Amino acid sequence: MRRIVSLIARFGLAAACLGYALWGVDFSRLGQALGEFRVRDMFLYALAVLATTLVPGLRLRFLTGSRITPATGLQACLLGLGVNNVLPARLGEMAKAVYLRREASISLGQALEAVFWERFFDLSALLCLGVAVAALLGQSLILYPLLAIVGGGWAFLGLLKLRPGAAHACLKLVPGQRLRLFAGEMLGLLQTRMQAGFLLRLAGWTGLCWLGFISAGALGLCLMAGFPFDPTLVLTFFAVTTLGFALPAAPGGMGVYEASAVLALGWFGVDRERAFAVGLALHMLQYIPVTLAGLTVLTTSGLSLADLRRRAEAPGL
Repeated sequence: MRRIVSLIARFGLAAACLGYALWGVDFSRLGQALGEFRVRDMFLYALAVLATTLVPGLRLRFLTGSRITPATGLQACLLGLGVNNVLPARLGEMAKAVYLRREASISLGQALEAVFWERFFDLSALLCLGVAVAALLGQSLILYPLLAIVGGGWAFLGLLKLRPGAAHACLKLVPGQRLRLFAGEMLGLLQTRMQAGFLLRLAGWTGLCWLGFISAGALGLCLMAGFPFDPTLVLTFFAVTTLGFALPAAPGGMGVYEASAVLALGWFGVDRERAFAVGLALHMLQYIPVTLAGLTVLTTSGLSLADLRRRAEAPGL
């Protein structure tokens, strides 16, 4: 029942966002705007999107202590993105962890710890970018939930570093002996990583990853969509659409991405027809190649979606 309610809420949010994005749109003008994109430019943008997974793959290699090859890190990233794009339960992170466990010959706890650092630093980078964009535009972005998550995470990591006993005392709240032991392993792994050198190197890798993401976004907006290069527009569009992706909506951010694109470009005076066309085109050129590549990795990996669901529900088993 809970899963059904969650699905209804997610797809309801997607439908509401699509309703907002398409409100008052002239569909003949929308079709004309979609027809203006050139195939060559769309192909180059799709290649750029795939290329942005190269540095995150190297970051995963760093997080696993160089136990995997750069190619394996790339495949793990594509696998996670592909599964997240087709399933609504964020099973991509578990798929990535299970894949890393096998390929790097590490425990599931170590693999999940690597995925945690990857996602946590991405959220921290998104928060910093969102604050910067809000300051540049003087617009109010909804950053409070993200601030609570990231700020709470850093506060707990600080507690784990300074008062590890108090942090481990929280394990009493974890139900079940197996899950408690697994959570204890995770805390121990996180505690050993709380060193300035590790955090600075991870921040450097994350900065390189986001430089690639933003560069691909600039290519899409300027080459494919034909906007003049404007750093404020590029950063705003990227920040707002990425914040939309962070919402627990339908798989692949369907509807939410397009609404975010309409909102962000509207601040720069772009009409809704062109803004929706740009959002839809960029979204599909991100979604389709990455999903196909990720599902190809899933097919060849021998992983089972049923096993991924079971591990996501009870990772300590």
